Amino acid sequence: MRLLVLFLCCIILTISCQKKTTQIPKGDFDYLIGNWERTNEQEGKVTFEYWEHTKESLYKGVGFTLQNSDTIWKEHMQLIQRDTTWTLEIQSDGEPIVPFAIIKKTANTFTAHNPSNEFPKHIAYSYFDDTLTAIVYSDDMRIPFIYWRVEE
Repeated sequence: MRLLVLFLCCIILTISCQKKTTQIPKGDFDYLIGNWERTNEQEGKVTFEYWEHTKESLYKGVGFTLQNSDTIWKEHMQLIQRDTTWTLEIQSDGEPIVPFAIIKKTANTFTAHNPSNEFPKHIAYSYFDDTLTAIVYSDDMRIPFIYWRVEE
């Protein structure tokens, strides 16, 4: 009998000490989640992007470029939903946040727009076949960032 009581106490203690995790529902931009490495970077440089889904209405990302193990560029990004509108916010180190309104969205693409920003005025992301493409552009310039998923 003592053994049974001790066994039940161990089970109750184990269950009560388990870490409780909150599941975030699948979201509109889950294809971004993970670690990405740019495939079309200049020789001698390596660029990465990392995204996570932190809250139901918030995705956070960071992008950075390394050259000779030194970080030469870094920016923080977030996709945030306010009411029914999504916004992409980008902040380079030491600079103010630049908001881009999401003007078009499908299951695996989105386009963001800020006509008052000098460059870029548009940012378009698309995901296909485990490749993430981000294109930053204005009327006279276009820069593609092509990423493949980095396994953790």
